[in-house]
Amino acid sequence: MYDLVNEPVEVLVAFRDNRVMPWIMKWNGKKYDIKQVNLVHATREGNKKIFYFSVSDMINYFKLRFDTESLEWQLIEIYTD
Repeated sequence: MYDLVNEPVEVLVAFRDNRVMPWIMKWNGKKYDIKQVNLVHATREGNKKIFYFSVSDMINYFKLRFDTESLEWQLIEIYTD
C-alpha cells in the first residue's frame, strides 16, 4: 500500500564518510529503525538545498525530505505490504 504523508518527523542521524545517514525515525508515536538507505538525491528550491532519502526498516519503505535551511525532516511517502 502506498500513502502520501507529508508530515513532520523526528530523525536521528549518523555521520559517516562526510555523509548524513538517517538512523532512526519517529512518526506517530512509533520508532522505526532504518536498516537500509536505498537512494539519496539533492534538489534546489530557490536557494535552499533539499535532500531526499529513500530508506527502509526492512518492512516498510519511506521517502524522507531534509531541508538544509530550516533543518526540518518530513515524511513524504510510505510503502507497506
